[in-house]
Amino acid sequence: MPESSAAQEQPPQLALKIGLRDEANFENFCPRESLAAVLDSMTRPAAEPLQFLHGGAGVGKTHLLQALCHTTEGSLYLPLADVHGSPPRSLLDNLEMAALLALDNLEFIAGDSEWEEALFHLINRARAVNCPLWVAARRPAMELGIELADLRSRLAGGVTWAIAAANDEEMRRILQFRAERRGLALPDPVASYLCARETRALGDLMDTLDRLDSASLQRQRPLTVPLVKAVMGW
Repeated sequence: MPESSAAQEQPPQLALKIGLRDEANFENFCPRESLAAVLDSMTRPAAEPLQFLHGGAGVGKTHLLQALCHTTEGSLYLPLADVHGSPPRSLLDNLEMAALLALDNLEFIAGDSEWEEALFHLINRARAVNCPLWVAARRPAMELGIELADLRSRLAGGVTWAIAAANDEEMRRILQFRAERRGLALPDPVASYLCARETRALGDLMDTLDRLDSASLQRQRPLTVPLVKAVMGW
């Protein structure tokens, strides 16, 4: 007996909130003046369904996409870095039926003609049913190396948001904000030292903060520069 049309329209369960981290929410995202407009756009319906985030590795794009999915029931998050080796047609079928669709790591499918065509059709289907579509990549649409002109045009035709890397002061505030969220005191000298020694990627800084939090608890000592040097081997 053939499946009902309603069953056929359900998005693949494999993709449902794949890879969402519990801590990737708006409450854990330190507000920055430069991101005020994009954060505001994520909290209200937009006239343009396609929203394109671009910025270098570790600037917070994934956190923002996942936070948006956490707040939207029936949303779908799909990191293309994890699935670009799979056949795109079956994977992308019916994803436009989601309440909101977030596609991360778009740069991973650039130059793959099969993926580019499938993504182009998905964008068209999402627009036809007014499904909000958020896409993130490391570079603007016209600089990704996408070969399908129609796809480049679709991506460039949406609302584009440039996510800049945090400066030193913003990075220090982000570290202290996240430390405070977990009840960990992070004095200015320690935060500044971490920002000077660790990479600029927010993910690496958060991993380091996790490690230092555990060490502080185990040793029953507050975070100081000497403790950080001992734990990190710097």
